[in-house]
Amino acid sequence: MTVIKLVVGGILPYITLVVFLWGIIYKIRKWNKAAQGKMTLYPTPSTPGGKWRKIIKEILIFQSLFKGNRALWGGTWIFHASLALIFIGHFRVVTDFPILWRALGMGKDDVDTFSATVGGIAGLIILVMGIYLLFRRMVIQRVKEISDGEDYFTLGLILAIIISGDIMRFITHFDLVQSREYFAALVTFSRVSVPADPAFLVHFFLGQLLIIYIPFSKFLHIPGAFYSKSIIYQE
Repeated sequence: MTVIKLVVGGILPYITLVVFLWGIIYKIRKWNKAAQGKMTLYPTPSTPGGKWRKIIKEILIFQSLFKGNRALWGGTWIFHASLALIFIGHFRVVTDFPILWRALGMGKDDVDTFSATVGGIAGLIILVMGIYLLFRRMVIQRVKEISDGEDYFTLGLILAIIISGDIMRFITHFDLVQSREYFAALVTFSRVSVPADPAFLVHFFLGQLLIIYIPFSKFLHIPGAFYSKSIIYQE
């Protein structure tokens, strides 16, 4: 266990950060160097502001998917919205925001209750939606035909992260104070005391694997949409 804690909690985080940043920079440079053919989709917004409003609207509410497949849109949008909510909630694992809570008139108990309730609900919803999206790929023939190994691996990895996170939320009840001390030590390159909770180690390892994988996978479809939509909407 000591070796696993050292690798997962003491060494891998720095490797993850370097690979992720390098991968993102590489992808952005690759996109910028790619030839941009004329692919304008009419009617196109007449002003730059209109173009960017349409791009942001597409990214936030998946407008094209909504028009094409309502059932898929529902599962996909709820999945991504829950994922965004959980991502924001993870900032509390790293640090706290007492100034914000005081401004909102919330005490520590209020924040903990709110976080546990919203985080728990989001964790269950995203699990259901993840299973639903995987089920569609496995059962619906037209979706199955366009799915490849990467699609199944990606969903499987996400589901594993969700399940291990829900175990931490509902079963092992992870210590926030301990996690903040750990991440503070990581950031300052101090000697770290890695939490010993097996669920945390599994969740953290899978999360780092996902972060390493992101720059080289279909996960970049959201930032990549800024590039593709800007080409489609340009005159």
